Amino acid sequence: MTRNRALSIRNWIKNMGFQLTKSHLLDRRTRKIKYYTLGNFGIYEEISPKNAEKKEKFISWTPWGDNIEVNSVNDLSKAYEEFLNYNPNVLPNLA
Repeated sequence: MTRNRALSIRNWIKNMGFQLTKSHLLDRRTRKIKYYTLGNFGIYEEISPKNAEKKEKFISWTPWGDNIEVNSVNDLSKAYEEFLNYNPNVLPNLA
């Protein structure tokens, strides 16, 4: 994923009001995972070493186990809209 595309996704996450809920390191501290949530919808960002094939990737998830790799803001926006359409009674916590 290009740096600009990853930055666009991070900006969308921030502007929508997602909260960073957890962050940790994997694989001998070479991969960093950051979890963001908005209500019951979430996305995680995986940052790999510079020599990895895919340095960054974003995966959205839902409480019922659907995982979707996100490659653009449009993908993430569609996944969030589908989540809200499937669960109209689930509203994000806007505290």
